[in-house]
Amino acid sequence: MLALAFKQNAKFRHVMGWLIPLFFGLLLLYSAKSVGLYSPASMGGILNILLIGFVFYKPKVIYSIMLIVTLVFGAMCYFTAIGTLAYAPLFSDQLNQSDLYSNTFWLKSMLILYSPILITSALFFEILLRQWRNRDQKIEILSQIDGLTGVYNRRYLSEFVNKRHQKNFQKYSMILLDLDHFKKINDSYGHEAGDLVLRQVAHVLRHAVREQDKVGRFGGEEFSLVLADQDLAKALEIAERCRQAIEALEITLPDQSVLKVTASFGIATAQDGMSMDEVTRLADQALYKSKENGRNQVQFAVLA
Repeated sequence: MLALAFKQNAKFRHVMGWLIPLFFGLLLLYSAKSVGLYSPASMGGILNILLIGFVFYKPKVIYSIMLIVTLVFGAMCYFTAIGTLAYAPLFSDQLNQSDLYSNTFWLKSMLILYSPILITSALFFEILLRQWRNRDQKIEILSQIDGLTGVYNRRYLSEFVNKRHQKNFQKYSMILLDLDHFKKINDSYGHEAGDLVLRQVAHVLRHAVREQDKVGRFGGEEFSLVLADQDLAKALEIAERCRQAIEALEITLPDQSVLKVTASFGIATAQDGMSMDEVTRLADQALYKSKENGRNQVQFAVLA
């Protein structure tokens, strides 16, 4: 019930993500104390819980908990050695009184045997998990990027914009742009030339915005810019800067001929209560107006 009540609270999730594995770590120590801190069962249990922790939690969480658990484990071993804590209270008095579990040679042998196993297993498991996470991260990045231009794809842009509409609305402006007469470029110079144009334009757009803004390819020769926390005036300034930079491009083709391109722009600024589809529709209408008025210009949507 508590988790459901605070599931939207990021700080609560962060704290619980640390407290839950810590609780299980301390619970394991209590269980180990009951059956014998130095027993193979306890050592095996600690190793298994450690490896499982690396799968479900971030390494820094597990390492911080390992430090606490190690300190508690050391304290329990000390108090057991001096007789303050009983060794393996679940078992018989004959076991607890046995010289075997108070023999320093046996205890040191267990330590020498299990310490390298614990450390080596943790290190190898961490290496494997890091490679696995890096691979997953690369796959995730590739799923967000347009393979031809290197900018974000439409799916990622939609997810990014949707997040700004969820719960607490965050202001943004959207710029849609379409390369003028792009079909003629493909027909006259070939698709390789068209691909080169798209890559050059994407490069211009990426360098025209801030790091927190997103540049994506909507499909074909259409691009989109999502400007976080920017009003209409700033969006107009950025769009005009992009338009001029694209117009100034001189794209050298493999046959050494130089190609010039232009683009038409449409802008819409999101308001609280609007959906992503509404903002996109308004930007698209402004883009259509740019094309109707002669192309190679910037137009913006006027809200009623």
